[in-house]
Amino acid sequence: MYFTKIELHNFGIYKGHHEMCLSDQIGNRNVTLIGGLNGRGKTTFLDAILLALYGKQALKYVQENARSYERLLIEHINKHATDDLTYVAVSLGLDDGTALRVCRKWKLKGKKVDEAIVVEKNGTIDKYLGESWSYYIEEILPFGIARFFFFDNEKIAQLADDASFEQIKTSIKSAIGVSTIEKAITHIDEVIRRKKDALQAFEKSEVNQGYQEVEAQLKEINSKIEAAHREADVLKANCESIAIAIETKEKAFWASGGDLTLSREAIRQEKEKIKAYVQEVRDEIMLRVSDPATPLFMCRKLVTQAYDAEIEEQKKAALKLSDPIVESIQKNILERFNQGNFDDRTLRIITDIVKQEIRKFTSTGEGAEHINMSHTTMLLFDKLIVTIFHSLDQKIETLISHVDAQENELMSLDAHLGESDEKTMAMKLYETLKEHERKKALADDQYQKQQGLIESLERQKEALHSKRLQLIKTIAEKENTNDDNSRIIKYSVMSIEVLNEFKVRLQREKIDKLSATATECFQTLVEKDSLVSKIHIDTDSLDVTILDPDGHELLKNQLSAGEQQMFAISIVWALARTSGYKAPVVIDTPMARLDSSHRANFVTSYLPSASSQVMVLSTDEEIYGRYLDMIRENVVNYFTLHYREGEQCTSIINGYFEGV
Repeated sequence: MYFTKIELHNFGIYKGHHEMCLSDQIGNRNVTLIGGLNGRGKTTFLDAILLALYGKQALKYVQENARSYERLLIEHINKHATDDLTYVAVSLGLDDGTALRVCRKWKLKGKKVDEAIVVEKNGTIDKYLGESWSYYIEEILPFGIARFFFFDNEKIAQLADDASFEQIKTSIKSAIGVSTIEKAITHIDEVIRRKKDALQAFEKSEVNQGYQEVEAQLKEINSKIEAAHREADVLKANCESIAIAIETKEKAFWASGGDLTLSREAIRQEKEKIKAYVQEVRDEIMLRVSDPATPLFMCRKLVTQAYDAEIEEQKKAALKLSDPIVESIQKNILERFNQGNFDDRTLRIITDIVKQEIRKFTSTGEGAEHINMSHTTMLLFDKLIVTIFHSLDQKIETLISHVDAQENELMSLDAHLGESDEKTMAMKLYETLKEHERKKALADDQYQKQQGLIESLERQKEALHSKRLQLIKTIAEKENTNDDNSRIIKYSVMSIEVLNEFKVRLQREKIDKLSATATECFQTLVEKDSLVSKIHIDTDSLDVTILDPDGHELLKNQLSAGEQQMFAISIVWALARTSGYKAPVVIDTPMARLDSSHRANFVTSYLPSASSQVMVLSTDEEIYGRYLDMIRENVVNYFTLHYREGEQCTSIINGYFEGV
């Protein structure tokens, strides 16, 4: 099916008559862009489609807070209308060529609302179709499936925030037809209840008494389930209230210098760590001080002088020992020269030169007696001066520089810590924020426990239902009276058993396909191709598990807010694709909670592929600029919801915002 025209008359902010003519897919153009600023009637437009098609059934989806359908219709009457008629109409075409127009209209008479629905088929009013429209639309597009095609993207966030996936489980049941089977089981069960009253002959039998006990238990547990749901709603509201308070406190906290406050504890920990390191360095210094070489290192100049003096003395001793040899060499040299034919003057010069040069290698014969050090002692001196003193010098210098650096760091951290201490308002806000977070954790825990209680009660209820069916079957099999009622009950019980088995098999057959489709949709929408390898849906429990490339479970809170929103959209997209129904997709506030990194994928990958007819209700900050350029080749129609300030109403005009 596809829409051909949407009409609004005195509906909400739309004063007078307004209509929007639409096209189905033309080539690759299947997107209709409807622009409107906040408060200009985008959500009202979506509400009009739901009310026209589903009437009272759309109450919960149009307005989530509990109130009457009549009150909803009254509140959607335009306050400045010039006539007393309000209506919404949707014209649509079916795949077999049938043209339908469903118009839901109402008037206010006193405090009551007079409502009527008129359905035209191929241009002619079809009275029977109008009377049975609620059944007929369920064949075209069941309301349980419609929410996967007509949705406010802000509300999709509820799927993203649903930690237990309960909403997703309900949606899955609707998409694969399990909800219809469960409704059939409920209707058959009601038939059994009515027919059971006819079996009066068995009221006092043991089996019937057992049946009555089970009925009483069922009534009691139904009351408990209702009470548990009410309590769960209260707890959920409390969680949401605390979450809002946390968000408010967080903003105030960051505005008052929260980043410095948060680092306060880290600064203290770093300070203690540095102190410990400084103590370790000082301990090592003390260890160096206790080293036997350290006292000598302290007077290393004297040690070096002693070493140098010993070397000098050893040189003198060596010269003294060589004096006789040197004198003999000198005597021999001079005798050789005396034997030469040199004149006296030359011979004197040569003799002076030889004596001067030889004197360099002879001792002076001066100095007191000296006790020579042993060779081993000299080796120890050499090692002490060259190796040990050098190593100690470098090590002590390094240790001292480390101590100085760490003490400077301590001074810097003390300064930061002082600044943090001055942020008393931020600290108070931080403590308040932590207290709210503790309350939130407690509230979430209470809510989860309440959900667990509800699940436990539901299991008890299911067990009682099974027991009740067996008792009824026993009654029908054992007694021969009221054959018709017994036969009806017997076959009704058999029908329920068959439907239950069919539900299980249908669920197992379709879940694998849904899981694969959801995975494909998610990987299409997100930029990180390796983030999620599979979205696994359990065939029996319908529990949803996100798996990473290694096959490990990826918690939903490990995804960013944008990725969680993409996850929710991929689930809705997969449910729509696997439902087997063909319908337009209408999206309000398409970019809700999406960051820039995901908006491009949403615009280029999802919108053109969502359906053959996609209507997008967008603000001027969503599908605009480069995002509009990305989708432009897929757009078949442009409209703008133009607000007229003087008349305080909205009109539908051609074009998209500033004449785009």
